[in-house]
Amino acid sequence: MGSTRDARNARTAKLATARIGVAASALAATVALTMVSTVPPAVQLAADKTALVMGGVTVPTPDEAYIDAVKNQFIAQTHPGQDIDYVAVTTPGELWPATGVARLIGWAVGDPRVWGPGGSGWPDEPWWKLSGLFDLTPNQSVNAGVTSLEAAMAAHGNDNLVIYGYSQSATIANIVKRRLAAKYPDETTAPDIDFVLGGDSNLPNGGLHARFPGLYIPILDWTFDGAELTDTPFTTFVITRKYDGLADFPLYPLNIIATLNALMGFVYLHTNPFDVALPADPTTSPAYQGASGTTSYYLFDTGNLPLFEPFRDLGVPEALIDVVEPFFRFLVELGYDRTIAPWEPTPARLIPLLDPRDVVVGLVDAIGECINNALALVGVPPPVRASAAVTSGFSTAQADTVDTSRQMTFAEETVDNADVPTETPTASENHTAPDTLTESVPKDDPPSSAQSTTDPDEPTPSPDVDEPMEPESEEADVDDEPIGTDQQPTATPAEQDASESAESPGGEDDVSSALRSQAISSPDRSDPPDPDT
Repeated sequence: MGSTRDARNARTAKLATARIGVAASALAATVALTMVSTVPPAVQLAADKTALVMGGVTVPTPDEAYIDAVKNQFIAQTHPGQDIDYVAVTTPGELWPATGVARLIGWAVGDPRVWGPGGSGWPDEPWWKLSGLFDLTPNQSVNAGVTSLEAAMAAHGNDNLVIYGYSQSATIANIVKRRLAAKYPDETTAPDIDFVLGGDSNLPNGGLHARFPGLYIPILDWTFDGAELTDTPFTTFVITRKYDGLADFPLYPLNIIATLNALMGFVYLHTNPFDVALPADPTTSPAYQGASGTTSYYLFDTGNLPLFEPFRDLGVPEALIDVVEPFFRFLVELGYDRTIAPWEPTPARLIPLLDPRDVVVGLVDAIGECINNALALVGVPPPVRASAAVTSGFSTAQADTVDTSRQMTFAEETVDNADVPTETPTASENHTAPDTLTESVPKDDPPSSAQSTTDPDEPTPSPDVDEPMEPESEEADVDDEPIGTDQQPTATPAEQDASESAESPGGEDDVSSALRSQAISSPDRSDPPDPDT
């Protein structure tokens, strides 16, 4: 009995020991989890910065696909080599009463990553809410978005942040930036907060809010709050697509073609924010326009006019659109002034002050391009232009300068070195003046178009100078020399005697040189021949 009792006590002791060990392990694990959960977020995150990403109208909360596009196409390039944690910020993203219409436009022609099935442009809401008829007005949505962004910034320490905003959320970001600039006027005390903006309606030269600063539409409750700040302690990157109706609105809205094109740009360009991307070094991008203060600007060109995108959607051949698009592109550009920097606040104007010469030249070039495209459409090569400069790619004025300088150099050398008179040359002048000219233009060179004014189909009359017979090749050289006038000078007896006395091997050169000198110094190259002669 005693041994049995001892064994039972031993087993009981072992079980108690095991239970105590399990309890101690569980307690240790609980304490460890509690310690991890109480570590501040700043210690848990090893990232250099936190990117707060907002969507635009119809996109209250960006999804993973949206954030990846923002990261890979913009923020990674503007902040190279930095470890950034990306966080979605929820904003209303509403535009009563047109939110539903904007959502349908995005579904029809916008980026399928955003407005396709399951995209962030279709939040999990009932259909009556998705219609937009029960949404917040623009001002209400912006104000609520500012509150949401500031709360997200406070949750992440109000420092070491990158804020991305597109469309309406770009307006939200600009309001927050104004408040930060007022709070931290000194760059040395300002927090490290950067902004990356797209589809920016506050762009000083082009943004819709900057074109009509102070405008208020009461029914829609929409305030146009003017141009954004460009020189603040906060580095900013503004990315714009040409002809985007919200960010590149015409300077002259009375240009109906330009305004319609911008409205179509809102439909076809503004709904595709990720069709463009910055290169690894953004300053090397052709879209880079420069910087003002702490803000850098990028304007991506658009290959096609949004005005003709509906025709492309209907299947109209591109070659047929090319017949008219250059002409309309010229008209559209008359609604802008691309010489104004993007950081210059530029409200809308009524009538452009255009140089008529520039308008005529641009119009002719546009029509010429349309004609060439039409000829190419039917398989006919474009006509050869009279000016070689136009076909070779540089201006007619440059070509004229080149040709004229060559002709003038030829004439100036003759005048300076030979002192050729404008009257009919005498025998002594024919034998003394042209030596320098003969060295400048060898006889072997064919005459240029600037030197010859005679009809190549008509035989050139030989000069009335008794010359010794030379081989046929040398006569051809003499006869082929241009004389610059249809009327040949009548040799005087003194000239004949001088010519006959020139029997040296250089005599032939002297005669041809005299003819060149007379051609250059002829007072009127267009005088008709004297019938009496």
